[in-house]
Amino acid sequence: MENNILEFPKEFLFGSSVAAFQVEGNLGERRTDWDIFIRQNSEIIKPGQVGPLWWEEGVVEKDIETMSTLGLKMQRISFEWGRIEPEKGHINFEAIKRYKEIIGKIVELRMVPMVTLNHYVLPQWIAKEGSWNSRKTVGYFAHYVKFMVGQFPEVGYWLTLNEPNIQLIVAYLTRYTPPQKGSLLATLNAYRNMISAHKRAYYIIKELQPHSQVSMAFAFRWDRPENPKDYFEKKYTKIVNYFSQLVYIWDTQKTLDYVGCNFYTGYFLDLDLSKIKISLGPSKERIPQTILFGEMKEPNAYVSDYGWPIVPDFLLNLLRYIHRYFPKKPIIITENGIADHKDEHRAFYILTHLVAMWQAMKEGIPVKHYVHWSTVDNLEWTEGYSKKFGLIALDPITGERKLRKSAHLYKEIATSGKIHVKQLIDTYLEGEQKIKADEIITKLLKGEIVYDTIGTVPDQYGR
Repeated sequence: MENNILEFPKEFLFGSSVAAFQVEGNLGERRTDWDIFIRQNSEIIKPGQVGPLWWEEGVVEKDIETMSTLGLKMQRISFEWGRIEPEKGHINFEAIKRYKEIIGKIVELRMVPMVTLNHYVLPQWIAKEGSWNSRKTVGYFAHYVKFMVGQFPEVGYWLTLNEPNIQLIVAYLTRYTPPQKGSLLATLNAYRNMISAHKRAYYIIKELQPHSQVSMAFAFRWDRPENPKDYFEKKYTKIVNYFSQLVYIWDTQKTLDYVGCNFYTGYFLDLDLSKIKISLGPSKERIPQTILFGEMKEPNAYVSDYGWPIVPDFLLNLLRYIHRYFPKKPIIITENGIADHKDEHRAFYILTHLVAMWQAMKEGIPVKHYVHWSTVDNLEWTEGYSKKFGLIALDPITGERKLRKSAHLYKEIATSGKIHVKQLIDTYLEGEQKIKADEIITKLLKGEIVYDTIGTVPDQYGR
């Protein structure tokens, strides 16, 4: 490995991210569909577990201070609608006060706040009226957005919704998470209403804050063909990526100031019938197994505690694709991280993904900021506290915190604005990781990707 030093623009911000329901705990007045779901599925949270308890005064402030000491300049949080409006038409001003304290702390530390207005969870009264299947939810959301944005003029980056494409699959098409509809018709109705809600919210925010930046956070679980010379695999891959991810950008592109990109992993699609194994139904951890025909992992990749392969070249491939079809849209990496309870591969993950992102920027792709998931170990939805994404390690019972070693690698990059490739490999990686990182980074910096999905979106989709 040559002694490469990769430099980021001075205006580029590094940050970290959380979502309200996952870190706040159930202190105070909060009435959401997920509170009911967790009570009905008591095995999700083990006895004595309380999590990060960000709703407790002083706790979130210390965690954000820790992020500031890492040199991070952006903090993404979310507002919990079920706290702010626990009953229809009733505003909880104690919740508003607490969120003002949190945003105030972020600003005090000279960090830039980014706020998600709805991160999966809905108030119970919304759920009773049909969740996103009800057209009324669009109007209710517009009212909530107008009120909240008016309360927080200091917030310059807004995300209306988080990962609607994932929410539609796990909550509407299947029954893994609330509202557990399990219906194609419900999925289509929810899609229409979520897209409408985003569009209305966008114009409300721009009217109140013309200079703010507004988007959605899209989930990209990117696919590539196993055999890039196979015509059918290439077409199949394009169709899958389009309908599972890209259609959401196409349908909202006039109301996106940037593309919010959540990226964790990617897979190959292989139509060789002799290799295909199809797994249906939930795993022991309550996470749905893929039903995508022919999905294969990169065979030599490290994997997360979820079993997701670490494939930074897929991120570069994805960023090229987004820029090709939406060249006027800047991109912000709004989530990127790994479940790694032993902290074995997080340094490797962060380093290789930031190199992939840097290479994309070198190629002229306008990636503006990077927000790591997550600030602290938190409630990973149906997985409870078993999956550890945090830069800060957390004991979910005692609340004891410890900064992970991999966070120091992130600190070196964030504070200097540079990736000292060889130094970071030598300092933070061990054994085989050093060799593998060297190989991957060398290929990334040469722009080497076996297959590039750039091409024409099929005409029959009208794009």
